[in-house]
Amino acid sequence: MRILVVDDELVSRKKMQKIMVNLGECEAVEGGRDAINAFTKALEAGTPFDLITLDIAMPDMDGVEVLFEIREIENQEKITQENQVKVLMVTSHSDRDNIITCIQAGCDDYIVKPFDREVVIKKLEKMQSGQRLSVDDMGDIQASPFEVKPQEEKSKIIEEIIFRFKRGEIDLPSLPQISIKFKEMMNRGAHLQEIADLLKHDVAISSKLISVANSTYYRGMIENKTVDQAINRLGLSTTRKYVDTIANRALYTTKNKKYVEFIGRLWNHSLSCAYASQIVSEVLTLKLSDDPFTMGLMHDIGKLILLQIFSELEEKGKFGKDISEIELFTDIDTHHGRFGAALLKRWQLSNTYVQIAIYHDDLEGADSASKELLIVHFANLLVKSMGYKLAQQPEIDFKDIESARLLELNSTMIGEITKQVKGRMEEMREVLA
Repeated sequence: MRILVVDDELVSRKKMQKIMVNLGECEAVEGGRDAINAFTKALEAGTPFDLITLDIAMPDMDGVEVLFEIREIENQEKITQENQVKVLMVTSHSDRDNIITCIQAGCDDYIVKPFDREVVIKKLEKMQSGQRLSVDDMGDIQASPFEVKPQEEKSKIIEEIIFRFKRGEIDLPSLPQISIKFKEMMNRGAHLQEIADLLKHDVAISSKLISVANSTYYRGMIENKTVDQAINRLGLSTTRKYVDTIANRALYTTKNKKYVEFIGRLWNHSLSCAYASQIVSEVLTLKLSDDPFTMGLMHDIGKLILLQIFSELEEKGKFGKDISEIELFTDIDTHHGRFGAALLKRWQLSNTYVQIAIYHDDLEGADSASKELLIVHFANLLVKSMGYKLAQQPEIDFKDIESARLLELNSTMIGEITKQVKGRMEEMREVLA
């Protein structure tokens, strides 16, 4: 049997290879385009693959797109269904919508990370029957992105929120439009002047960008007075970080006075985590799949969503009583990862962001720890130890922190990172006020 393993995440790819190598001749690639090329080349050589394990979430071309293209090539070659390559989709969580799309595109079955040899072998044995998975077989997959793990207990408040969400009574916020437009313009290689013209339409962002460019960290000999000058000094990449920061700051609001302080603390935690993530990646000179600043900024977005929902429903008297602080933080700590993941998926951010939202507090729960997850996990704990936290917690000893060990961060590095984060936060407090 000839097998092709497709996964952009190194640890997961190696794990699947190790399982498959005893089942046949195994080849592995790390991207969707490479998968299409390998599939086409094997077909043309008369040695087609018998099985492809295909990760759904990949940066260059996701697994669903790869699957569609593979089936299209087979149809063009007039390959009958019984002779088509078997495709086992691999997903990081039971994502009903994506899996249904894969089934409709012609996958034979799916598997959820974390997986082991026994689970994979059982799936392959089931696939040997020749009958593809159908949408009717979807009963065991979560219908809502807010379903919790079996070991988690849903409080009455969380059950109420999920119930109201399913009825359409709760809307998730949209990613700020200016962030979307900025990203689109950068992706198509827009000129600096075009981007400056976009930002000039938002007075708040324009004025704060000029303030950032004139701050101690960035200022030059001459004071910046226009958006064009500010972007020239900051560069497009840094400008985008601050546009995302300023635009996202607007999300951290509530009309309920009880929650103003909580949300303010959460903003300071998220911003400091963004700086810490960026500084860690710079200190270690790491190349990452996504921007560490934005990943740090977004990691706790689920806490914001829950705080805002709690605030709104409590103000409307939907719970019949005020929520106690203990009850509030218990529910947020337990469930914010899945709410955050659902929102980031809605915003069409990469799977790296989704994984960070779910596992930044639970490194052991992840099937494999990417460099991005390790950085945000460490940054999250570091800034909490600096006082940027939502609630009280035990003192942190970084000698016991797995992410610090895996990133090979020593006490000197941690001290320098702490110093830089503190300086950036003090500076930005005035700029973003």
